[in-house]
Amino acid sequence: MLKTVFITTLSFLAVAGLATAGTVNAGNANAALLQVQAGGVAVNGGFIAVGTTGAAEASLSDAGLAKDALLADFTQFGPSTEFATPGVGNNAGFFSLAANGAGGDAPFNGNNVFLIGGDGASLADSNWLFIVRSDTNFGPDLPLFAASVNLGTDTALLGGISGANTINGGDAFQMAAVGGIVPEPGVSILALFSAGLLVLRRRRK
Repeated sequence: MLKTVFITTLSFLAVAGLATAGTVNAGNANAALLQVQAGGVAVNGGFIAVGTTGAAEASLSDAGLAKDALLADFTQFGPSTEFATPGVGNNAGFFSLAANGAGGDAPFNGNNVFLIGGDGASLADSNWLFIVRSDTNFGPDLPLFAASVNLGTDTALLGGISGANTINGGDAFQMAAVGGIVPEPGVSILALFSAGLLVLRRRRK
């Protein structure tokens, strides 16, 4: 039932979008119902956007570099959305997006469609991210540009399938930690202990 509601919502958004401009549809209401999680917890709020970037894939696949790479070079296509909206039954970790725009305009035309999502209200505010690249390129309206990006079927550059979702116990899709994550207490104590040993060694020299 939940899957039917998601797919119906995505279909409606796609039709509405095509009435006005080129459209990129994105969502995780596929057969596997891949719930997006951050650290094993389904994401509420956050953001999801589509667009394009000229950043190197090596940087986008590196959790230590990806956020800065996107902040330096990502052009959004149409509006963004968030997780757990009424369109997906307010279910955490799920989203649907129909972004409208002119796919033939610079810098979109001829470049790959990317889907990005984070746990914060924006890219800059996010400590967890996922990045998915579609093999589809943006293009002009002939008569209308249309593309789709989906978790689990397109190329995940950052993040991946892991864990279990809270809807049916199936697979989940984990974001990658990209900064600002507080380490576990045991890890913090070990780090302090190691730092103390280094100080003692330097003093003995």
